[in-house]
Order: sequence, then C-alpha cells, then structure tokens
Amino acid sequence: MKKLLFIFPVLVVLVFLFSGIFRKEIQPAPDNIKTITENQYFELQKGDILVRPNWSWLQGSSSVEGGRKYGHVAIVTKGESGSTISESLEKALVVEALFFDQATKEFQFKKENQIREGKAIVSFGKKYTGIRYRLRIPLTEDQKQQIITFSQAQLNGGYNILSLKRKNSKDKKFENLDWHCATIVWQAYYLATGIDIDANGGIFIYPSDIIASPVFDQPGGIVRF
Repeated sequence: MKKLLFIFPVLVVLVFLFSGIFRKEIQPAPDNIKTITENQYFELQKGDILVRPNWSWLQGSSSVEGGRKYGHVAIVTKGESGSTISESLEKALVVEALFFDQATKEFQFKKENQIREGKAIVSFGKKYTGIRYRLRIPLTEDQKQQIITFSQAQLNGGYNILSLKRKNSKDKKFENLDWHCATIVWQAYYLATGIDIDANGGIFIYPSDIIASPVFDQPGGIVRF
C-alpha cells in the first residue's frame, strides 16, 4: 500500500508534465468573473460545473490564479439554492471522479468508490474559499438531463488519470467507464452539447482548462466563491 501511495503521485506528475507535447498554446483565464462571499445568496442548477483550479506550472495547463495541486471538477446533478454558499453546497449533489477523498482524507483504491454522487460541500467546502468556481452556459432541459444521465451512468466506473477525451464517439454508449475528474465533465458536456470546454485543446485536460474556457466567459457564466 505504501508503495502505491508513492507511485501514484509520481505517475501523475509525469503524465501532466509530458502532456504538454499534445497541447496547443496556453490560454489565459477569462476576465469576466463575478466574485461572491459566504453570506450571499448562492444558486446551483442541474448541469452546472464546480471546479477548483490546479497548479498553473503544470505543463500545458491554462493559468488560473490560486490553483492548488491537481485541482478538481464535478457536475451538479441536483441543483439547490441557499442564503449562504455553504447552505446551497450542503443540499446540492454532484457526480465526481476522484482518487483522494476529501471526506475521509484517504486515497480510494476500490473502483466502486472512485466515481460517486454526493454532497457538493465535501469537495468544495469552506477550506477552498476564493478558489472555487461555478461555471454555467445556457442549456436546454434536454441537454441538462443528458449531462446528468451520462454522469450517473459512470457511477460503477473507476478513476484513471490517463483517461482521454473521446471526440469521435458521439454515437456510442458510455457506461461504467474509467475517468479522471476533468475528462468525465468534458465528455458529459461534449456529448450533450457538442461544445469543447477545454480552453487549449489537446488529448489531456486539466481543471484549470475548463475554468479558462471562453465558453463560460459571458454574463453569469463564471462565479468565484
């Protein structure tokens, strides 16, 4: 087990360092960002994206202020609102792919625990204040449902840091596959909308690439909280 705990971070670093050879020029994060504080009204809708940025020095990553480690991304499957940020996050549900669990502070080696649906506040709680983002584009009810249906269909899948985007597979059925947090979100949006939410393209994608995507650079599209 100790050997695995050592090997995984090393593998992650190597993957992200060398992924730059497959990527286009790095794009900056959008400037059109609304910032809110804890005691303000906060709403989450089905299909929204919650994301924490990664280290900006990772090869090929978009640059987003305040990035930590490898960041994280999740899709809102049950929207809620509250008079505070924490109230909304406590009630809302997300689907996320993970290897390290913020609830238990442990690595999840069992495949059945690596893609889950749970409370948004677990991975996006107060400890990340100021470096949490809610992303949104106009979606039809059908598109929202497609995003949620796809995400929930992966709950018996597993975590794979080497998972890739599948651009040429819109006609295929995806169930119980292996993903990392950014690819599962990217794939859900691409299959439902045909929109590439990766800011700088390539076969690999980081959480910061999703924040930096010009797709969300519109009124109400990106909120930092």
